This record gives sequence, structure tokens and C-alpha cells, in this order.
Amino acid sequence: MYDDFLARILEPDVFLPSQFYGTTGLSRKLEGEKRLMIAILKDAVECLDKYRGARNSAGRSHYENALEWVQDKGTDWLFSFTNICDLLGFDPDYLRSVLLKRENGSAKPVRGRVLSLPMMAGQE
Repeated sequence: MYDDFLARILEPDVFLPSQFYGTTGLSRKLEGEKRLMIAILKDAVECLDKYRGARNSAGRSHYENALEWVQDKGTDWLFSFTNICDLLGFDPDYLRSVLLKRENGSAKPVRGRVLSLPMMAGQE
């Protein structure tokens, strides 16, 4: 009797996919949420690329919002960069470093203007 009990405890549970996921459409809802998260991440990457050199205020705003979202390491908001990466199976720190390296690498150094000062008497 003890062996029978032990065998039942140690026996692996076998589920059909329909038993595990159910038939209520939960997996379809999760797929929709996953697509939304992918769309948010894709939009941020596209904004970083498209509006990087924007001169108008709308373009600069899109760029700065996307950059701020990627840089934010918080997890309080469901759709934060870190949470979306985690839920999609990406390493948020690695992806963040790649995106920020790309942004920092594309920044062109600011060239200062050379001003000519009037020569003082006796200097040549």
C-alpha cells in the first residue's frame, strides 16, 4: 500500500495542451498583449532611428520620449522597457546598452566656432 501511494506521488502529471491552456481563449488574449508589447518596443526603436536628427519640436519630442523610456530602469509600470523586455524574453540591460550605444555613437561632436580676436597693438 505504501509503494502504491509513493508511485502515485512520483508519477508525472500528463496534460493535454487544451487542459493546460484551456479553451477560454486565454492564450489568444496573451498573444494580443504580447503583440502590443512588441509594437511598443518596435515604435520606440523606430522613433530613436527616425527622429534622431529631427529639428522640429514634434520630432525631438518623439525622440526624447523614446530615449527616456529606454533609459528608465523602473518596473513600476506594466509597459516599462524593463518589464516588456522581461516578458518578451529579452535581456533588458543588454538591449538597453545596445540601443544607447547606438544613440551615443551617432551623436556628432559639437564643433566650436573659431573666433578671431582683434590684435592688440604690438602683437603680430
